[in-house]
Amino acid sequence: MEEIKEYLTLVRARMEFTEKFYGFKINYLPLYFEGDEIIVLDKNDGRIKRLKDKRPLTEEELKEIMPKIKENIEKGLIDVLLTMNFSCIHGPED
Repeated sequence: MEEIKEYLTLVRARMEFTEKFYGFKINYLPLYFEGDEIIVLDKNDGRIKRLKDKRPLTEEELKEIMPKIKENIEKGLIDVLLTMNFSCIHGPED
């Protein structure tokens, strides 16, 4: 669990860098999604929340979902989501 907290701190810093580099605000980064369940990292307070109601997960919910989040981190999915399609934000080049 401590290892993931350290990684999430680094991700928040990368979110801030991405905001400055691309010039738009990122409030939430998906950590896990399945069906209509989307779990995000809130950059502003560093808490892990459900996107649909912005409610932080309880300790019990975190323990249940943390293996799935860790798997997404290890696979590099979180890094991909952080940078995916950012080059297309201003539209296609002429």
